[in-house]
Amino acid sequence: MKTLIFHSLETLSAKKLALDLSGEVELRKNHYRIHTKKDFDIESYRLSSDIDLNIFDNNFDYQDIRLMVSDMDSTLITVETIDEVAKEVGLKDEISLITEEAMQGHLDFTESFKKRLSILKGTNNSIFESVYRDKVKFSPGAEELINYFKSNQIKTAVVSGGLKFFAEKLKSQLGIENFRANDVETINQTITGNIIGNVIDAKEKAKYIGELCDQYKLKENQVIAIGDGANDIEMMKIAGLSVAYHAKPILKQYCNIHINFGSLRSLIDFFEES
Repeated sequence: MKTLIFHSLETLSAKKLALDLSGEVELRKNHYRIHTKKDFDIESYRLSSDIDLNIFDNNFDYQDIRLMVSDMDSTLITVETIDEVAKEVGLKDEISLITEEAMQGHLDFTESFKKRLSILKGTNNSIFESVYRDKVKFSPGAEELINYFKSNQIKTAVVSGGLKFFAEKLKSQLGIENFRANDVETINQTITGNIIGNVIDAKEKAKYIGELCDQYKLKENQVIAIGDGANDIEMMKIAGLSVAYHAKPILKQYCNIHINFGSLRSLIDFFEES
């Protein structure tokens, strides 16, 4: 028996899909589950639907998840913060093109970050505060998801290939327990173009999950990882649950959960027992 999560309460669409799968429909709080014995290719159904569809793995213990690790830019928040900083200083086109190429996996992330940082050399970091205040918006469902995990004793962390300033502010505002991001050198409030420590690339993100698992005495299959771009691939490979949230095609192939249309709260559908 297979279980398909239909992340919507559109009754007619759910029943139509269940009929096509010769399955039974089960109503849950915010979604439908379709139980079927029929073999099917979920990718073909995803391509023909504007509602998120995912497999509920009956052999996986979702209640054993104890740590959520999420990317920041275009995942927990709707923007790429380094691009927003660039806009404020008239460098939008140059920076955003590099960001997009890196997210698509067409550029080495470490080199792309160093290049973007060198372009921002000389920028006054006082601009970070106004960018966070005026440009940073939570992704739909982000607060609800974080609060749900916290209320169910699931630890939370944000890991970002972006700037430490924004990750730290986000951690504080959302009540996330842990964070890691790129620490850039500033002298007299001015970006020097130098990085303090390692660039948080895909391998560093996966390494951070390992450190958090050691800290909380968890196994990697007790982790849910959420991201949207190529820099998230390595952490998806090791997490028990891997989530592509409105993600680039290169990331989706490494993730067992795809959220293409809905909000982050859709992930709660996997954890509600009734």
